[in-house]
Amino acid sequence: MGSRNLRLFAGLAATLLFTLATPSVAPAETEIETMEPGVLTACLPRNSGVIAGKRNAGGSGFDYHLIKEIASRMGLAFSPVWFEGELEEQSDPLRDTYAMLSLPLCDVVPGHPRYVRAVGAPAYDRARLPRWVGMPQEIDQSTSFMKDVQTEFVDVRPLAVSHGYMRSTIGLVYLDGTTEPKGLNDLQDRPLAFQQGTLSGAIAMASLPPHDRKQARHFNPGASFLWQAEIEGMQLAIVDVAAFDNYRQSNAITRLKLAEWRHPFGMDIGIAVLEERKELLKSLNDILDDMADEAWLQSLASSEGLTYSPPADTELAPEITMRDLLTSP
Repeated sequence: MGSRNLRLFAGLAATLLFTLATPSVAPAETEIETMEPGVLTACLPRNSGVIAGKRNAGGSGFDYHLIKEIASRMGLAFSPVWFEGELEEQSDPLRDTYAMLSLPLCDVVPGHPRYVRAVGAPAYDRARLPRWVGMPQEIDQSTSFMKDVQTEFVDVRPLAVSHGYMRSTIGLVYLDGTTEPKGLNDLQDRPLAFQQGTLSGAIAMASLPPHDRKQARHFNPGASFLWQAEIEGMQLAIVDVAAFDNYRQSNAITRLKLAEWRHPFGMDIGIAVLEERKELLKSLNDILDDMADEAWLQSLASSEGLTYSPPADTELAPEITMRDLLTSP
């Protein structure tokens, strides 16, 4: 599930041109403290499709351009730090975020869930850093090649999360030329593909009628899920909508299509910062509110190939219960 951004140089001429086209953001009365004065540094996943990705000439993706624009509106330069965000057996995106901000490796990490258990002080005292582009290196004495010097664990500090800028949703995909499903009760005797050990998989197992549950097929989670399901002839799958967008971007000849149906359960997504960085958090919230009023986020999503859902809640999501998964689909 995603992910993870960016910084621009905002010159006076660019600011004046922007002011003519859209409402401007008033300068902050208090200088925003960042790791490097005058620069907003963001940690972004190196290869996360429509969300973010490192390119030879900068970056791409929704979160990349979002943070780049935020930096511009703050009057700060933008500097991305690209980390390895692929799913691994021992990976934990939440711990990664706590570690990166606590080191600190960056000022902000987008793609953070607005969830009560994803903010404040965690239940653990230390967290392991993911690998990132530009890590310190040293000579491996056994091979004489350069290797990364990784700081294994860092002491974690409390986090806060900004207002939401999008909502993570779960939907169904179906094979082009077959009947579009109206929901989990409308599979029409077709086996459903799902990822084992994921939220979407749990929703499927909790919600499917007994017959459909029995013939559903589980796959290993990860970026290859939809590819594997498609080559094995599956006509239906339940998946995070952004994951389908990623798959569609990387596989232009796919015959899978996204159905209109969405499960009622979703999660608003914001930008993580250290809890102590109150001025930075306030500035993020003000800018995100302006972007929502301008419909800027929807426009960006369209240009990046992201199926956009706006945030739905003003409060953090409470503990997830079985009732949430069983909400009538």
